[in-house]
Amino acid sequence: MGRGTAGLANFVGENPQHDGLRHMNSRMVIQGGGLPIRIGGALVGGIGVGGAPGGHLDEACARAGRDAIGAE
Repeated sequence: MGRGTAGLANFVGENPQHDGLRHMNSRMVIQGGGLPIRIGGALVGGIGVGGAPGGHLDEACARAGRDAIGAE
């Protein structure tokens, strides 16, 4: 979706009229830990991490993985 999942989770949480986004795809989890992958400004994929005791820690791990491949 081109944005971090923590930001998307906050958007849905703050706007109940968009709660349907949580159920649009059974393979997508809307909570912290996912980041888009951009190379040369182009969106080429995403990375998601789960299992830490907090989405902010999952996101930090995802960011480290993204940085390791030289992506934005």
